[in-house]
Amino acid sequence: MKYVYCLIMLCLTSSLATADDLERNTITSCAYQAGTAYEIQKIRQTEGDDWTTFENIIKSIYKDTQGRDDLLAIGRRVYIYPVETSVDKVHEELFQACVKRQQGTEPLI
Repeated sequence: MKYVYCLIMLCLTSSLATADDLERNTITSCAYQAGTAYEIQKIRQTEGDDWTTFENIIKSIYKDTQGRDDLLAIGRRVYIYPVETSVDKVHEELFQACVKRQQGTEPLI
């Protein structure tokens, strides 16, 4: 019985540690994405770029890699907002959407 109890406690502890790691990774990833969105919106407001201009600039600077694809995916989400939207609002909304997406609870658009 003692062995079963120890095994159960070990499994519970392992799953909690894994859940904490997943939560930490979600927060880190979403904070990075939201911070990138913040900067894209700030540049957009300063330079007045439209989506096509932004996309062409990114494609001319970065090689065709997953990083470039990720940057363009974040940019697409930013360019949905009007240019006047505050950088803080873009940051907050994209962060929350990312967390919901990671948790599988983001509503379908």
